[in-house]
Amino acid sequence: MPDYLPLCAFRQDLLPAACRSCAWWLTSGVSPSEKDAAYQRRQEWMTSLESTWGSTGLINPTDRASNGHSLPAVAASIHYAPVSGVPRLRDLPLGPIPPESVLLFCLRVEVANSRPPARRILQKALAQVRLRGASEVYAFASEAGGARGGDRCEFFALDLLEDTGFKHVRNSGDLYLMRVDLRGLATFVDRFESAVRKVIGGDPAPSPAAWTRRG
Repeated sequence: MPDYLPLCAFRQDLLPAACRSCAWWLTSGVSPSEKDAAYQRRQEWMTSLESTWGSTGLINPTDRASNGHSLPAVAASIHYAPVSGVPRLRDLPLGPIPPESVLLFCLRVEVANSRPPARRILQKALAQVRLRGASEVYAFASEAGGARGGDRCEFFALDLLEDTGFKHVRNSGDLYLMRVDLRGLATFVDRFESAVRKVIGGDPAPSPAAWTRRG
């Protein structure tokens, strides 16, 4: 099984249950609280962006055995999208972000020792968006944020972003807006580009307009 795969609409059911039915970043104001509605909103959002921009994240798949059967799951996942395609930004207090830049969000790691896989998938994500021509990437962090399942996965851990080359732009209380200039990290990111190309094999074909939800 490949180390990393593009996060496409047809792979939505591989995400942890809390993620596949979460539309917090994808909506402005009050996001859908009913799981089926949030699931459908996420699927529509992913499908729409895939047709114009490409896949909206990466997953690190793994196999978990259960009663003799192998169940698809992910050890880690991360999301990214053009700033113009993330409605939640209109509700956050840290001012405008250049619409041509990329936002990273919702890092989630499903293993006990979360920092190494969190760092790896974050680095892979930076390499992938650089391949698409992005020159700067933004992310939101808090000191209380984290990569472990359930620990405010909508925001990154502040020290994780700082260790990966992100710089502080501004903050409001415990919420920090962070930025990395991929042109300034060319040498850093180049280490991962060839690996990303080999693993992903280019961006996948856009997903069909509609997908049948698996039970």
